[in-house]
Amino acid sequence: MKFTFAPFVAILLAIPTITKAAIVIDGSADTQYGPPFASQQLGTSTFKNTETNIDAANGSEIDAAYGTISNGVLYLVLAGNLDSGGVDSTGNAFDKLNIFFMTGPGGDHTLGTNYNGAADFGHINNMGVGGNNSMDGNPGLTFDTGFAANYWIGVTVGGAGVGPTFYVNREVICSNCDGEFLGNANPSNTPPGNIMVDNVFGVRAALNNSNTNGVQMDLSGCEVNGAPFNPQNVKTGVELAIPLSAIGSPTGKVSVTAFITDDQYLTMYNQVLPPINGGPSECQGSFGSADAVDFSTLPGTHTFTFTVPPCNAFQLTPVSAAFGSSGGSSNIAVVDFGSCPWTATTTQSWVTITGGASGTGNGTITYSVASNTAVDARTASITVSGQFATVSATITEAGILLPPLGNIIVDGIAEPAYGCPVAIQQLGTGFGKNLSTNLNNNGGGAQGGGSELDAGYGLVLNNVLFLTFAGNLQNNGNELMIFFMTGPGGQNTLTNVNPNIGSLNSSGATTNGTGPGLTFDPGFAPNYWIGANASGPTFFVDYAQLWPGGTNALGVATNGYFVGDTTTTNGTLVTGHNPFLIQATLNDSNTNGVDGSSCTTNATGGAQTTAAALVRSGMEFAIPLAAIGSPTGTIAICAYLTGGNPHTYLSNQILGPIGSNNPAEPVCQTDLGNVTNSSAINFGNLPGQHFFYVGPEVRVQSVTVSNSNATVIYQTENNTNLLYRVERASGNFSTNLVWTPLSGFFAGTGGTLTQTDLSVTSKTNVYYRVRQSPNCQ
Repeated sequence: MKFTFAPFVAILLAIPTITKAAIVIDGSADTQYGPPFASQQLGTSTFKNTETNIDAANGSEIDAAYGTISNGVLYLVLAGNLDSGGVDSTGNAFDKLNIFFMTGPGGDHTLGTNYNGAADFGHINNMGVGGNNSMDGNPGLTFDTGFAANYWIGVTVGGAGVGPTFYVNREVICSNCDGEFLGNANPSNTPPGNIMVDNVFGVRAALNNSNTNGVQMDLSGCEVNGAPFNPQNVKTGVELAIPLSAIGSPTGKVSVTAFITDDQYLTMYNQVLPPINGGPSECQGSFGSADAVDFSTLPGTHTFTFTVPPCNAFQLTPVSAAFGSSGGSSNIAVVDFGSCPWTATTTQSWVTITGGASGTGNGTITYSVASNTAVDARTASITVSGQFATVSATITEAGILLPPLGNIIVDGIAEPAYGCPVAIQQLGTGFGKNLSTNLNNNGGGAQGGGSELDAGYGLVLNNVLFLTFAGNLQNNGNELMIFFMTGPGGQNTLTNVNPNIGSLNSSGATTNGTGPGLTFDPGFAPNYWIGANASGPTFFVDYAQLWPGGTNALGVATNGYFVGDTTTTNGTLVTGHNPFLIQATLNDSNTNGVDGSSCTTNATGGAQTTAAALVRSGMEFAIPLAAIGSPTGTIAICAYLTGGNPHTYLSNQILGPIGSNNPAEPVCQTDLGNVTNSSAINFGNLPGQHFFYVGPEVRVQSVTVSNSNATVIYQTENNTNLLYRVERASGNFSTNLVWTPLSGFFAGTGGTLTQTDLSVTSKTNVYYRVRQSPNCQ
């Protein structure tokens, strides 16, 4: 085998001028391409195709290369075949056609590593230094002297048998840069279904695998060019239409090299264009390891070069700009090679071009970006369109900054971490409207004491159920009754055999004809109860596990007790029995929220819900999940206000509320205690749903890795105002890790969400977390 050494000398191509019909992308070199500018010299060192199918082939070869640049698009045909495994399944499915482009400075002369895993699972890294961390000691595939690749497009086809699919990928050749799967198509489909069309860059591709001429099979890969094989006459194969903007918008020259590897990019065949050319006696078989190939040591020049015609490309500076959520303004410089006219447009209404919307030759575009009031970042483009070329600059704007979900302080105020309410009152209160801003309601008089439930806030954090019932609790003994359904076996109708703490059994079944016991909505059967009331400056809390839970050997429910008391804004309960360390307190300063009209509209004709949703102070609780049966799923909660002991006079303040949530159907409901005592009331007969859901706590359920994809499945809370996104970090674990979002935010559903990371380049020292953020817009 002969080896010669030569400096980088690109084949400069005379670009054919397209003056007739446009090129049809169909996998065949139209006459507009003109003659080939390179043809194969060596017999293929892998299988020779013997089938005549448009889609399937059982061998691979590159016979000839055709190309031109027109209207801002690089057209390429690499004639030959690409092995799909064949209809007869005798070939090597998914052989890879690799096309590298040098379009400017800064490329890789020797392939490195950490190329984007979104393109063909990152397997191009197998050709890089060390064989993608396989520790094979090879330096990485090296190109001809003077050639440093900036971009790569890869084409493959498979699987074996009838009807294979061809796939196209793109990579920016630099560590941790952009890369993506462009798309796929079935070559046997009727047009236009046989064409791969990429909706991001506008790349189009087609495959015609029917060639059986060209070079023949020679495992030694010896010189076989010319008659009778005539690879220079083959016109069918892989055809690409590549907008210059997809490969960096070059304005000078575009150099190309192409070759074929096996499906894992581990072995390179001898099919290279321009070819390995050492003369009539040249022989070169397949290379053992693609990451050890050095083109500069092989005979011949293995690149060809196009010159970009005038007006076929623009250069924009900068090509991207990032703004904070408050927006701003900036400008883009346009360099037009050819002094051609152009216009600038924007793809989104929140970006406005304020100057330089059109021009000829060089120019400057000025623009403004409106503020972003949404939580997710957003992206727009400013597109410059000329006679032939179109190029865009990307404008990104951050979403509003959500507060981190930190620890919650039990102080009677729903911190931003709660997000928006999970339940909102619809009725004005029948228990008096508070007019005092005291932390502890003064009980009435000139300042008008009162009780109301404006909104319910809740979430589960660190196995603790946090609840805030925004509103007021008058310090006259009025009681806040909270019932929790955390599992099966609860009481849909309250009995009178529960622990009689805080007169709980007064709401149960009676023997004096009053009623069967307070009945909840169908489907709600609580297992636990917490009651709270205020007297003077003190806030009191009781707890009970409802029968049949918490019973002794005689079947008597005994798990109930006075938990403790506290002062306003202090969550620590004292003087009682508090084995689970429940916290609770009161901030009674609210004077907003619902009014005292007992209807869904207030005195001014507005919806009660509007003002109620803004209240965040009231009665706050931190309840360890162990206190309510250690639930792992969603917790259903019903809360309402009653009068003083024995708490049988029921108000109209219930959460979930009485009402229809339909402004066209106004509802009025006075205190339910005006009808009879609470033991005879059936919530199921009232309009609306009278319970709400909180939890379960956000948690990662599983992380699975397959090839270069990692799938994260995580649990969310039943609160659409809590938002979630998966973030990734890599490196040695520490508090200084940089976390990168894998997506925008998703609202909680109470169920599981799935996020797939398509660019896993390493399976070690990679971490995932789920960020939960409140969003109350």
